[in-house]
Amino acid sequence: MPSHIVNSEKIVEEVPFDEIRSVHGKSRILTDFPIYLMDESKSNGLADWLFFPRSEAEIASILSFLRKNNLRTCISAARTGIVGSCVPSGDSVLSTEKMKDIIGFGIDEDKGKYFIRTEPGITLKEIDDILNKKELDQIPELTSNATQKFMASKKSYFYPVDPTEMSATIGGTVATNASGANTLKYGPTREWIKGLRVMLSSGEILDIQRGECFSSEEGKFIINKSNGQKLQFKIPNYIFNTSVKNAAGIYSKPNMDLIDLFIGSEGILGIITQIDIWIIEKRSLVSNILFFKSEEDSITFVELLRENEIISPEFIEFFSGEALDLLKKVQSKDPSSMKVPKIPIEAKTAIFFDFTYSEESLDKIFDELRSIAENCNSDLSNGWSGYENQDLTRFKHFRHILPEIINAIIAERKQQFPQLHKLGTDMSVPENSFRKMMKFYHNGLQSANLEYVIFGHIGDNHVHVNILPQNMEELRLGEKIYEKFAIKAVKYGGSISGEHGIGKIKREYLKIMYNQKELEEMRLLKRVLDPSLILNCGNIVEL
Repeated sequence: MPSHIVNSEKIVEEVPFDEIRSVHGKSRILTDFPIYLMDESKSNGLADWLFFPRSEAEIASILSFLRKNNLRTCISAARTGIVGSCVPSGDSVLSTEKMKDIIGFGIDEDKGKYFIRTEPGITLKEIDDILNKKELDQIPELTSNATQKFMASKKSYFYPVDPTEMSATIGGTVATNASGANTLKYGPTREWIKGLRVMLSSGEILDIQRGECFSSEEGKFIINKSNGQKLQFKIPNYIFNTSVKNAAGIYSKPNMDLIDLFIGSEGILGIITQIDIWIIEKRSLVSNILFFKSEEDSITFVELLRENEIISPEFIEFFSGEALDLLKKVQSKDPSSMKVPKIPIEAKTAIFFDFTYSEESLDKIFDELRSIAENCNSDLSNGWSGYENQDLTRFKHFRHILPEIINAIIAERKQQFPQLHKLGTDMSVPENSFRKMMKFYHNGLQSANLEYVIFGHIGDNHVHVNILPQNMEELRLGEKIYEKFAIKAVKYGGSISGEHGIGKIKREYLKIMYNQKELEEMRLLKRVLDPSLILNCGNIVEL
């Protein structure tokens, strides 16, 4: 029977501290290892120590050193986040990038699903490559005959969580409950985690398998520590908003699984040292980009496409008229840069989506698509479609080149205004409020005469508004408008962060979603599980 009590263990023998690879000295780290002081938000920090552990035993030794010397640390890996979660505040950085092995492979016969056990530092791209090549011969089996069955199958498999940046590590994506376009069909990281090993700042390790430990009726968990003592803590009283795509705050709900407390907690409660992830069969895909003459028509198309069980899209992505205008401008200067045909001059918006198919189903799917497109004043001839690997790659490039262009524009403007940066929203709203939210975005930015583009995961009613200020005055104006957007999203029942998390950069906006009592409950949970206040302090809540 599941219980609210879990046993912890302790590393039997820690590695001597001087045997762990580390770098010491602020000036040396700043000069020789500056990339460890920032993430993709481009905000910078400082650190006196930089650690590269290769095992749980080395992490335990590092934590002992930090407790003894009253030092804090930021857990880091690929640093692909954009909210400052792994930007250090002066003491140390603990990078898990050297812990990158797949350490087990198994099958759950009851579920008929394969799973792999990994260390936290392996990237999503590396996992995908191993699965594509079926390079599992040297990996220990967690269940009998799992590898033999897998290798004998002609099917291909993949890990379906796609947070856009495939250079992200699996540990980082678990810590942030990363999601992305594929969330529409497959959900966020949380739904693909079978088990975790988590080291608390005390050095105690929790080995958590999904379905084995749930909170009591009072919302409590009890940890039986290795020294015979008990650690009791209570989850926050609020219920985490799952009605929309949401990555804001610590997950909490009645009768919740202990594993879900650590997924998405941004490293403030413990260090993830091992992950069991589910993998599923990969199917053939068709990629499509369809253009529309109005934004209203494209939103109607999304609503109809999303509900269509015959098509069942993998994801649905959006390009606003402003985004297409920017892409057209780049394409006119360098036609080869897009690797796609010329964008139609009359196109005002575009929708990008993939769907799976079989030879038997393809004609029926396209019949459905043709009907939906015609109902939305478009036509399948007014777009692109392809199924070969080069087509899938080209269309993905078309989607990903937009933020690259935006970043290049901001980088150029930063030469004149070094403190300038883009303002990128990450807000989601319920479906019944999406059209109103889009009008609010456009009206607010057009009234302020600010340059902007909108793109992203429209299938989840979660688009990114990127404001491109041209000077510091426009940046300040954009920040005020951003806050208005956040307030409106929450008023509509949405989230201030659909997928990027809170980190250090969005803490102020968290106050829009949670009251002071709820924020204090998060702080209390942090203090109980990390009483030395060592791990990722400053993320989510300020202490």
